[in-house]
Amino acid sequence: MKIAFVSNFLNHHQLHLCNQFYNKCEEFYFIASEKIPLDRLEMGYEDMDSKYPYVIRMYEDNYLKYTAYYIIRTFDVVIFGACSPKLIALRMRKNKLSFIYAERFLKKGLWYRFIPRTREKILNRVVKYEDKNLYVLCASAYTSYDLSLFGFVNKCYKWGYFTEVTKVNRRELMKKKDKSYCNILWVGRLINGKRTKDVIFLARKLMNRKLDFTINIIGTGNYERQLHMLVKILGLSEKVHFLGSMTPDHVKNHMEEANIFLFTSNFKEGWGAVINEAMSSGCAVVASHAVGSAPFLIKHGKNGLIYQSGNINDLYRKVSRLIKKPMLQYDYGVNAYDTMVNTWSPEVAASRLMEISKNLLRGEHRWYPNGPCSKAYIIKEDWYPNK
Repeated sequence: MKIAFVSNFLNHHQLHLCNQFYNKCEEFYFIASEKIPLDRLEMGYEDMDSKYPYVIRMYEDNYLKYTAYYIIRTFDVVIFGACSPKLIALRMRKNKLSFIYAERFLKKGLWYRFIPRTREKILNRVVKYEDKNLYVLCASAYTSYDLSLFGFVNKCYKWGYFTEVTKVNRRELMKKKDKSYCNILWVGRLINGKRTKDVIFLARKLMNRKLDFTINIIGTGNYERQLHMLVKILGLSEKVHFLGSMTPDHVKNHMEEANIFLFTSNFKEGWGAVINEAMSSGCAVVASHAVGSAPFLIKHGKNGLIYQSGNINDLYRKVSRLIKKPMLQYDYGVNAYDTMVNTWSPEVAASRLMEISKNLLRGEHRWYPNGPCSKAYIIKEDWYPNK
């Protein structure tokens, strides 16, 4: 099978999936439609377009551009990420099997669907091809809901971002978390939308109930100073520690030692690949229901917990339950690791997409029962578990 993935530039969210396609397909190319911006490089991002043999940099010259056009027109399957709608139209003129790889379109608010520019974008990328051989790979549990508001239904697959999953000895992994206190971790940018302040208010409630814990916060951002001040004002300096920015390897070490991982973002969080990483590290994850990956990755009460976004009392109830029941932390952590290894790994995702593509090319529309390439049912924003 010949597969192409078209997006702006190769990044770490796509890399491991692309590597799997490269190893499994008869032919695979990642078509980069634009050069990685300088500001990304200054932030520490790597220019992956020049590193991997399967990348076609169509922005470099006319030969590569027309090579990319040929691949888009002729390959068995093309996946479109962040790229010009003209490239999608090029493929759709042939009505050949295609997938749109997308987070939710209305992450800034459902009312954005009434803004002409937003409507035009959704119509031009997806909805106008409703009757064509085009399907959507949902990198958010809410993508199918956003599209349903435009009448696009029953063509959405569960998908996401697929971080590297390393197979390890589970017992040895969980031994790293064996401490006399509960080690809680939060990782991300300290910006509006991540709701890091919820973690601090949680810490106050936990301390007032005299529970034994510590919270480490990894990351930097424009809210950092305010958060430091809030911790100091609330008298939490011995419980909440800001560790600053660090390399992915160091973050992984902290995840492997953490008992509980918190993810507090609101609906602006399209996917949240840090949940993949925390689950792969055996953490018991407690995540906001607004995070795009949470309803797909977390089976509430089995491999983690989901709380109502912004509800500190609900967050406290679920975290305090885990602190009081260390074996529950262990069970959720092991189940989370198994979920990532057996269901949500790049290898599984690539194999499943190739299989459903074969079916679709034969005119058979099938779904896997769960995980990647299962049906992305409509989930509204007011969904969250009550227990």
